[in-house]
Amino acid sequence: MRVNRVIAIGDFDGVHLGHREIFRELKEWAESLRAEAFLLSFDQNTKNRKVITEKAVKEFYFRQYGIEHWLTLSFEEWKEMSAEDFTRDFLKEELGAVGLVCGKDFHFGKDRAGNEFTLIANGIAVKKVENQTVEDLRISSTEIRKLLEEGSLQEAEQRMGHPYCLMGTVCHGKGLARKYGLPTVNLPVSEQQLLPPFGVYAAWVEAEGVRYPAVANIGVRPTVEKEGIPNAEAHILAEVPELYGKEIRLELKGYLRREMKFENQEALFLQIKKDGEQSLARLEMLK
Repeated sequence: MRVNRVIAIGDFDGVHLGHREIFRELKEWAESLRAEAFLLSFDQNTKNRKVITEKAVKEFYFRQYGIEHWLTLSFEEWKEMSAEDFTRDFLKEELGAVGLVCGKDFHFGKDRAGNEFTLIANGIAVKKVENQTVEDLRISSTEIRKLLEEGSLQEAEQRMGHPYCLMGTVCHGKGLARKYGLPTVNLPVSEQQLLPPFGVYAAWVEAEGVRYPAVANIGVRPTVEKEGIPNAEAHILAEVPELYGKEIRLELKGYLRREMKFENQEALFLQIKKDGEQSLARLEMLK
């Protein structure tokens, strides 16, 4: 039996409040038509920028906001398809699209040539969602990206409706922190991931459904590393089970200090203890 779908298409980078309004309209309209609410996203930023939310993080928030069905397309494979072919052959014939929800400035297909009229001409109804604003400024992934690059985490969180976060599988580090009674969890960071300024942050770590207070370092760990490869490392400020090989989510909540090179490892780990105390205080303030 053919499934009718109401669809939204986009990068959904940051999964911000504007996207959430699209999701709300998508679900309501699909339910009224007895159709399936369906998202089409892409495996990279379509404007060739670093991403605020990688695939795993986006999909986490899709589920959080009640989206059950989505498909992630390879942008490289689809970017040369004309808007007309994409609409007729893929949206209409393959996916069974009967409606599409979008923002005010919606374009798609090669050279962004497609718009609502392309869809309507192919029998797909269109609903446009009003732009969401904060302090009379339109919420956009571009604005959020700028705030994160500046280190303005609270302002970015206000526009996303959730903290900036990273997700991944905990990998083995050098084990140095464990020697000082400060075990950490390490997350590899993709080259495509947008990072806030290198430094130390008050943070939360979520693992297997449990949230733990933490202090996190985003950067290249100059005291103990020579390669200069960015990563995320967090010291959890509570008793926690072994997490190697487990998937975790790291939420950054507040900037504490810049990353710096210490004279020796002892000085570094002494500072981490102090950072942990500051992190607990900051997390308490931000409740």
